[in-house]
Amino acid sequence: MKELTVIGVGGAGLSLAQQAHKRIGGRFLAINTDREQLKGLPAGQGLVIGPHSCGGKSAVSPARGRKAVEESLGDIRALLPDSGKAVLLAGLGGGAGTGAMPTLAKEVIQRDLNLLVAVTLPFGLEAERREAALTGLKELEATGATIITHDHAKHLTGFSGLEEALASSAEALAERVQLWMEGESDAQ
Repeated sequence: MKELTVIGVGGAGLSLAQQAHKRIGGRFLAINTDREQLKGLPAGQGLVIGPHSCGGKSAVSPARGRKAVEESLGDIRALLPDSGKAVLLAGLGGGAGTGAMPTLAKEVIQRDLNLLVAVTLPFGLEAERREAALTGLKELEATGATIITHDHAKHLTGFSGLEEALASSAEALAERVQLWMEGESDAQ
C-alpha cells in the first residue's frame, strides 16, 4: 500500500485527524496558526503557519488563514510527501482550516498524490461560520479534490450535549475516510 499522510488543518482539523489516524494509521501532521493547539505533539508532527501574519495565535478569519498558509508554503512543501496518499481534514467555518484548505489541496494535487479532503460543516445556528464554511467548501471543490463532508446541521439530534455530537461526527468522518482508504487499496 502507498504511504499515507494524515494532515489535520486548524483546531477542529487536529481533532478530526487524530480520530482518523487512530483508525487508518500512516504518518500524522497537524498544521495550524495557533501554537498552543499544537503543544504536546511529538517533534515533527506539528507546524505553526503564518508566524508573522498570526503570531502563533488563532487565524480568526479565513482571509488570515489564507495569508498564513501562503506565508508558510515553503515549510509546508518540505513536510509533504513526494508520493503516496494524503488525507486533509478540517472543520470549515473558522480561520485556519477554511482559509488554508484550498491552497493545501492544490499543493497536494500538484505533487500528484492521491488526495482525499474530509471536512465538517458548522451547525445551522452558527450562521456566520456556516456561511464562511460554505464559501470555503466551494473553493475546495474548485481544486478538483475528492471531498467528503459531515454536516453538523444534519446530524444534531439524539445527543445529550455538544461534545457528544462533535465526537460522534469525528467518528463518522473517520469511518468514511477508512472506507475511502479500503476502496483505494482494493483498486490497486
